[in-house]
Amino acid sequence: MPEGQQIECGERMTIEQVESLYSQLESALLEHDQIELIADRVQQCDTASLQLIVNLLRISKQQGHTVKWIKPSAAIINVAELLGLTEPLDLTQHITQ
Repeated sequence: MPEGQQIECGERMTIEQVESLYSQLESALLEHDQIELIADRVQQCDTASLQLIVNLLRISKQQGHTVKWIKPSAAIINVAELLGLTEPLDLTQHITQ
């Protein structure tokens, strides 16, 4: 199984993109041991996309895979903090005090 795959999250992680993001993540999870979410360009995100990532993280841990964020944007961190999802999303190390 190839080692890793990078997923570019783009500028928007919203409900309109959830189906496409789900397909990318599902394929990556089937084919790779490690997934990197490139999220530095995200300007908008919502609950639907973050719920998808929480589920991805849960499933990947159960299957022994690794998912990590690469430079999550302030938009992702702000929405995660508002929703109380910084820990479930493994974002705590990206938050600056």
